[in-house]
Amino acid sequence: MAATTRDAEASRSPALRMHPLRASLVLRRALPRTAVTAAALLLAGAVRAQDGGNLMPAPRSSDINPFTIPVRPVVICFPPTPPPLDRAISHAAQPMPPRFTPPAELAVDINEPFYAPLSTWLLEKALTDKRRERLSAYHSAKTNALTELRAALEQVRDADPATRRRTLATLARQQTPPLAALEHEAEQIRTDLAIANYDWRSLREWTLGEKNRRGDSPMEIAATLRAYAYYQTGLTGGQRRLLREISLELAVAGEDTAAAEAAQPFLFFSPEPARVLLPDDLPAGLAAKVATYQTKKSALKKELYDAVYKQDNASIAFFRNSALKSLANKQTAPLTELEKLADEIRDGLAELPTATRPITARSSLPPVVTARLQAAVKTGIALQKEATQKIDVLRAEFADEPFHLTYNFQSSGLTFTVNPRLTRAVSPADARAQLEKLRPRMQAIEAQMTVIAERFGRGLTDLVNETDAIRTEAAAALGNPSAATVEAALVTARSLAAIKDSADAYREYRLAVFEPGMSPEQRRLLFGGAVEKLDVPLLRGEFQPTRRAAGW
Repeated sequence: MAATTRDAEASRSPALRMHPLRASLVLRRALPRTAVTAAALLLAGAVRAQDGGNLMPAPRSSDINPFTIPVRPVVICFPPTPPPLDRAISHAAQPMPPRFTPPAELAVDINEPFYAPLSTWLLEKALTDKRRERLSAYHSAKTNALTELRAALEQVRDADPATRRRTLATLARQQTPPLAALEHEAEQIRTDLAIANYDWRSLREWTLGEKNRRGDSPMEIAATLRAYAYYQTGLTGGQRRLLREISLELAVAGEDTAAAEAAQPFLFFSPEPARVLLPDDLPAGLAAKVATYQTKKSALKKELYDAVYKQDNASIAFFRNSALKSLANKQTAPLTELEKLADEIRDGLAELPTATRPITARSSLPPVVTARLQAAVKTGIALQKEATQKIDVLRAEFADEPFHLTYNFQSSGLTFTVNPRLTRAVSPADARAQLEKLRPRMQAIEAQMTVIAERFGRGLTDLVNETDAIRTEAAAALGNPSAATVEAALVTARSLAAIKDSADAYREYRLAVFEPGMSPEQRRLLFGGAVEKLDVPLLRGEFQPTRRAAGW
């Protein structure tokens, strides 16, 4: 990780820019400061769901030049980064414009190499029946294989290690050839979808390595490498997964090695992009193997990073494709050896069962308080999702009308704004006339949004009252310590409750990473199923890049 970070030409890691939605109509209730803090805890979440979100800045009209770009930019959705093992996930809904809202059907392909290309076809409503049938057949075959693997794992759940390994090894010999064929089919689907103007790079007017005053920012490099994972022809599946890892490392890069390791302390392990924490007191021989694994993997990443960075500005795509295809052939054997080393590490960890056990930390609060807090968190998420669904229905009603609705969930309530989209006015009087004509319908939309916002506000008030009661009960149970101590206990309890909610998915995540006897193809299949079970919120879409953003 550190090697990749140091080799980025721009070493600083700029903070991801947030583009808050504007709000002209704010419905607020008189809430005390502590209540607002409580609402923020429940709605915003004490634990961030992702550490690798959207890398490109929000689209700006100034980035699109209709005189130099013959084709309009399309929207692309990239998948969220799977969380590290046993880390809490916030499932709170995030408002986003309809145009950038990822289709819900993408969730089943969250760990597929064709996720990003497929998103554009879905958003553009361009997917043909033939392509849908192909996807359906792929999903059916994958589901059947995953069901068979899950059944085998459940069958040997309580068996001794030798029996488990023997049973899983037998199934691996049966499943691996068809799973390898399925992975080949996934790559063919990616090739079929990542074409022409739907390619992330097709409208880009800049490349990495070009001379400019400020160089390439880590975010630009990270976004480019992430795009190569989904759009570059000729790469192996292993290389695509490495590019996702490199992109995440760059996105959370620090000022130095220590800062980078603090931001991303986890070990990227097989099946990528799984991340885990291993004990610090591993036996010397096992620790040496882990170090060798990291060293070899970093060397492969560095080689891949250098090749993509160098070839990104190739004037002819053939030369870039040829160079990266050559590297793919060169790295195939080392990647296979890396998988074998990962299996040796798993064998060593299997002898130390405590090293792979789930988090067993307990809340300092009584169980009844923890359960009450967990229920309140679920209520807050459900409240927000209910409002979001109603807004989506309302948006669909005026989808073909000249209005633009934005909204945001805040600790004090739901805020929103409804703006008209005027046609080109020949005079101020013409603009006023258009506005007056649209005003009745705009007011009707605002009235419907007000109803939704008021219902959300009532639910939020009840939630805040419940949270205050939980805080009081927690403080009493802890012996009335400082407010900061109580808040810390509530945050910890909330995080542990979130992990408990994901226990089944994390069990499969853990098996995919640590259980001896499975093939790499089976591990990737199970890991993808586990990530889907985690129900990680999908990331909003982003326009294809055009001109280089000045603020990066």
